[in-house]
Amino acid sequence: MDASPGTPVRPRRSLSRNQKIGLGLLLSFIGLFLISILLPTAPGRFATDLPVAAAGILVLWIGGILMGNGSRS
Repeated sequence: MDASPGTPVRPRRSLSRNQKIGLGLLLSFIGLFLISILLPTAPGRFATDLPVAAAGILVLWIGGILMGNGSRS
């Protein structure tokens, strides 16, 4: 998709520092929720609920990255 020569191009708006920290904190809480509450302790269901734990770890990791990038000076 090419813009016509007369069409002004809008710059892509990035997240502010506070938005990155807030989003990272929210994702961290979601990841902790997925890991601690939704993951059962019964060994028989562990194999079926392993994707839930993996998603929780991934979301927790991304939340930590966003908080780290947002807190940088």
